[in-house]
Amino acid sequence: MLAVVTLALTQTPRPDPAHAINITVYHVNPHKSGAIPVNMDTGNSLGDLFFDLFEVLMAPLACEQQSHRHHHGGACSNPEAVGKGLVVNKLTLEVDSRFSAYAKCNIGVNGTDQRGHQCKNGTYCCFCGDYHTVPCSKTLGEENLVDAFGGHGHTFKCRFFEPSWECYMTAAFSKLNSSKTPALWYSSLDLGYCGNGVRECTWRVVSVDKIVSRTCHTKIFGDVVQATQPSACLDACGSQKNNVSSPCWTDCFYKAALGPDSGKPGGSVTGLSMDALSAAWTKPFLPEDQGGCPALPAMRPWFEAPVVEEAEA
Repeated sequence: MLAVVTLALTQTPRPDPAHAINITVYHVNPHKSGAIPVNMDTGNSLGDLFFDLFEVLMAPLACEQQSHRHHHGGACSNPEAVGKGLVVNKLTLEVDSRFSAYAKCNIGVNGTDQRGHQCKNGTYCCFCGDYHTVPCSKTLGEENLVDAFGGHGHTFKCRFFEPSWECYMTAAFSKLNSSKTPALWYSSLDLGYCGNGVRECTWRVVSVDKIVSRTCHTKIFGDVVQATQPSACLDACGSQKNNVSSPCWTDCFYKAALGPDSGKPGGSVTGLSMDALSAAWTKPFLPEDQGGCPALPAMRPWFEAPVVEEAEA
């Protein structure tokens, strides 16, 4: 059975009942930071799948090809993509449905949020706005990824001189762009967190539904995807065939998910449908007897625990 951690329904205050809805969100972070997403970015299943395809699963291949031109920048040093002790969290939130603009939230590294703003190491900091920082709102931020990445001139193009991971990014966005279900990212700031005792708060955690290790999640998700293709690609990886952190395994994963030619300029985008990818991505959250990952315990959230600065290597 799933180890669901449910917060008391009598918790006060709560979002305005006239506008309150429940949503299911997912997010990747270090286990030690806790599952409660104060000053964290989360997503629906397609939104976090998109983050996986663009940032987390891509890292071994992108970093191996020594590229630092990742569209988000700093992918190879992002603690939520390549850090130790990563988990994937599934939660149910009660939120005020009057969403505001999405805030960019990151964990502090070397005294910054990796986007030029001061942020203490090990804490989470958010900023709002694109080219200029603007005050954030209390309500949950929401961003439709197709609108955000497809509009305003933002397009991903795989050109003949680009490494294969750039082409996989192009293919992943093309597949997402064709989905009938919106891929959404959310930002949940301390400004509106009901657990802080804030009056007129806008979001609270109803339950922590399941926490699974990043490694187990990738293994189960990857096995489902890789099983749709002949074993020749993985067999060619030799001793790295089962190493989900190896560039070879990663390359085979994208060929299976997006099509064998999707890593080439002009290559056709085939592979699994978005529905099939989404079902595979959420499988780790099923009970173990249905093929899911073991549940991990909830940890004390970062904002309640004393922050211990880690020495830089």
